Amino acid sequence: MKTVAIIQARLASSRLPGKVLLPIAQQPMLARVVSRVRRASLIDEIIVATTSDFSDEQIVQFCGDEGVPCYRGDPYDVLDRYYQAARQTQADIIVRITADCPMIDPVEIDRVIRAFLDNGVDFAANRLPPPFKRTTPIGMDTEVCTFSALERAWREADQPYQREHVMPYLYDTAGRFKVLHVIMQPDLGNLRFTVDTPEDLQLANEIYAAFGGRDDFTLQELLEENKKNPHWQQEVALVQHKNLYDVDSRGAASKEGCVKPVCPLCSQSVARLLEEVDSFGFIVPYYLCGNCGIVFQDNNQSQASDPDFYQETYRKIYQASPEPTKKDLYQQTQRAQNQATWLHSLDRQKFDRILDIGASSGILLDTFRHSFNAQVVGVEPGDAYRNLANSRNIAMYRSIGELIASNPQPFDLVTLMHVLEHLENPITELVRIRERLLADDGLLLVEVPNFYVHDSYELAHLSCFTAHTLEQMLLQAGFEPIASRKHGLPRSKTLNLYLTALSKPSRKPIPASVQPETRVVLKRKAGMLKRKLLTRLRPKASWLPLEGEK
Repeated sequence: MKTVAIIQARLASSRLPGKVLLPIAQQPMLARVVSRVRRASLIDEIIVATTSDFSDEQIVQFCGDEGVPCYRGDPYDVLDRYYQAARQTQADIIVRITADCPMIDPVEIDRVIRAFLDNGVDFAANRLPPPFKRTTPIGMDTEVCTFSALERAWREADQPYQREHVMPYLYDTAGRFKVLHVIMQPDLGNLRFTVDTPEDLQLANEIYAAFGGRDDFTLQELLEENKKNPHWQQEVALVQHKNLYDVDSRGAASKEGCVKPVCPLCSQSVARLLEEVDSFGFIVPYYLCGNCGIVFQDNNQSQASDPDFYQETYRKIYQASPEPTKKDLYQQTQRAQNQATWLHSLDRQKFDRILDIGASSGILLDTFRHSFNAQVVGVEPGDAYRNLANSRNIAMYRSIGELIASNPQPFDLVTLMHVLEHLENPITELVRIRERLLADDGLLLVEVPNFYVHDSYELAHLSCFTAHTLEQMLLQAGFEPIASRKHGLPRSKTLNLYLTALSKPSRKPIPASVQPETRVVLKRKAGMLKRKLLTRLRPKASWLPLEGEK
C-alpha cells in the first residue's frame, strides 16, 4: 500500500497572492511545508499538485530545485488535480495537505493516517465541517482517503465546492462512504497556525523566529511557545477561515469569459439579472440564482459590501444622521417586545446569556435582559448606537471578530434582527456564530424581510429571503429550524412583512445540495399585488403608525 502526500499549491491565491513562495524565516513557505511533511513516517512519497497557469512556473521550478515531483492541472478543478497526481504516483492512499500550513505537524499527519488504517475506512480527517466540531488547530488539517474513493469522487462530484475543496464528496452525504472524524484531546480548535492573510504570514514568521528559524519543532513545542506569547492568537483573531461552500468565483469566470455574481446560498454562478432599482441615489442590480432561486446583489458591485459602509455611511443614508432617531428607537422598542412575547409563547422563559448581533441602541438586549433574567452582550459597528447601548450598561463590541477575540463564554441565545440580509457572506458568518459563540444547546433567533411582501430592494440588502431560502441557508450553516412565523409587527397587522426563525445547532450532516425555490418571480408579483389590495381595503391595519407619524 503506497501512501502519497499530495500538497496543493498555486500562486494566484485570492486573499494573499503568491503566498506559497513568500519567505518564512528566509525560506519559501512551500519549502517549510515539504520539509515538515517529509518527517511523517507513514508517508512514502510527496508530490506537489499545482496548476497549468503560467504564473505557477515558479512552483514547478521550486519543485525541480528541491527534487519534489510535480503535477500541473486545472487551476480550479482541484479534485481533478488530485486524481491525476494520484494516478501519476500510483498511490493507494492519498493524504491531502495544503501549501499554506507551514507549521503542520508530522506526528499529527501520522496520527490521522494510523487512525485511517486501523479503522478500515474510506476517508479520515482531523477536521470536518459543521455539524462536526473542530478540535484540531487550523493549520494541522490532514485528510486521508483510498484511491478508489478519490476516483469515485472524481467521476461523480458535480458541485463547484466539491471540485475545488477536493474531498467534500467523500463526507458531505451520510452513508456514501465510511468516514472517520479523528478528534484531538484536549480541544485546540480555537488556535490558528495557517497562512491565508498578511496577519497570518506575520505570525508564521514570529513563530519560526521563536524557534531560531528551524522547522523541526513539534506541535507540543509550538503549543508551549504559544502559551508564552498570548499576543500571537490575538494577532489573527479577526481572520475568518474559509467556509466549505466558499468557492473561487474566478473558476466560473474563466469558463464563461466574464465574472458572474456568486450566489450567497449555493455558491453557483448561474444567476441572471432580475431587476435594477434606484436606492438612495445608487443603481442597485439584483440577481436571481438559476440554481437555488435566491435573489441577491453581487458583492463585487454593491456599495454595501464596503467594509466601512456600516461604520461610516449606513445611518447617514438611511436616517440622514448617524445619531439615533425617535422613530427608529420606537420601532426597535416595539420589535423587541414582540420578539420577547413570541419566545415566551414557545415556552422559552429563561436564558442565561444573550448576544444580539447588529444590536443597534441595545433596546432589544435591554428588553430581553428583563424578560429572561439574562446577561446580555451586543455587537454594533455604528459608534453612536453602540455608545447609546453602553449607556444602558450593556457590553458592546464593534464586530463579531472583536467579540471572539475576547474569548467570551458561550451564549444560550444569539439574535440577528434584520442583520442576515446585510451580510456579504451570510453562511460563513452563521457558521462562525455557531462554532465560536453559541452554546451546544443554544438557540439562534433570526428575522429578515419577507421578499414576497416586503419591498426588500434596498442598497444595504445584499440578500432577499423567502421562508424557503431562509430555511435552506440555516440548514447549509448547520442549523435545524425548530419554530418559524410570518408577521408584520410593528409595522402591520395584515401584511406578513417579516420572517422569523428559531433554530438550534443540527446534529445531522449538512445537506449535500440546496433545495431550490421555484416560481420566484410569479410569487413576488402575487405577493406584492396582495399587499396593494390589502393596503387599499384596510389601510390603517396594513400600515401602523410609527412614533412621530400621524
